[in-house]
Amino acid sequence: MTETPQRPRHYVFMDRDGVINVERGEYTTTIDQWEWADGALEGIRKLTDAGFGIIVITNQACIAKNLQTEQGLAKLHEYMLDGIRKAGGSIVGIYHCPHDTPDGCSCRKPMPGLIIRAADDYDISLSETFMIGDSLRDMEAGRRAGTRTILIDTGPGSDSLRTQYEPGEFRAHNLLQAAEIVIRETKN
Repeated sequence: MTETPQRPRHYVFMDRDGVINVERGEYTTTIDQWEWADGALEGIRKLTDAGFGIIVITNQACIAKNLQTEQGLAKLHEYMLDGIRKAGGSIVGIYHCPHDTPDGCSCRKPMPGLIIRAADDYDISLSETFMIGDSLRDMEAGRRAGTRTILIDTGPGSDSLRTQYEPGEFRAHNLLQAAEIVIRETKN
């Protein structure tokens, strides 16, 4: 008899590029281009060990621009998930927006569509979650969805982000520090 996995008590949303993998300034479309971000594997393992369900929310306009296919993205995400599993972590879901900005969809961050869809799928109370990202677009999507936010402040343009970021939100140097904040700030 197999055991039914226990449903996580808490969830956390996170961006992919700049949080889990290094933001290249170009699209990461192949395994050869993939580079783990500092503290990413450790942060995911720490959240997993603390019982959090982790959901990745990522814009992937490379699909709309014909630089990547859905199949290619799935292969890249399987590579990511395999590395995370080997490091002792777990991701419960990946939601991606394949559209480009001119498409005007509700799923492309800073719109909150993907976060809201994931919350519906997993019955998540958004006010009890965090969105972790490295851009103002990620922070805005989290705020619009009703989550708390943590800015990974080492991404491109991070100096300007520090001056534009609204007071009262959290900042972290990497995903490991963000995980520590999430665990500390989440009520049991």
